[in-house]
Amino acid sequence: MQQDTKKKPLAIASVPVQSWGELYGLEEGFRRGTIFPELDMPFYAAEPEQGEGSYSCRRTSEDGSAELMEEIGQISFLLDDLVLYLDTHPEDETALGIYQENSRRRRELKETFAKRFYPLTRDCMAVCGNFGWGDGKPPWEGGCA
Repeated sequence: MQQDTKKKPLAIASVPVQSWGELYGLEEGFRRGTIFPELDMPFYAAEPEQGEGSYSCRRTSEDGSAELMEEIGQISFLLDDLVLYLDTHPEDETALGIYQENSRRRRELKETFAKRFYPLTRDCMAVCGNFGWGDGKPPWEGGCA
């Protein structure tokens, strides 16, 4: 069935421009799903009770791989959120500086992980001295960060 669009008015959307403000820390931003507190809005009418519905991402391992992987995941999340902000605010020097600093830190963490355990991405293979996934899981089996 074809609708007659000429009889209906078009909608006009109004989206406020996000302004720069304080950021959550890595762990808090990762847990809440955004690094921007002003974008942290609940999907429910009431906030969950303490401990109820909260996501805990604490992982531990004897060799330190889980903790290192968690830190890489948190920084990766921060970078993804900053990219979304920088897409609409490319001139924001503060955001760009935070992005560059954490991008460098993520690269260092991935190289550390590759040296101690196995490469997470093909970019890390040179750090290991050979081309291959070694003892780790390849990306198609969930091994990449």
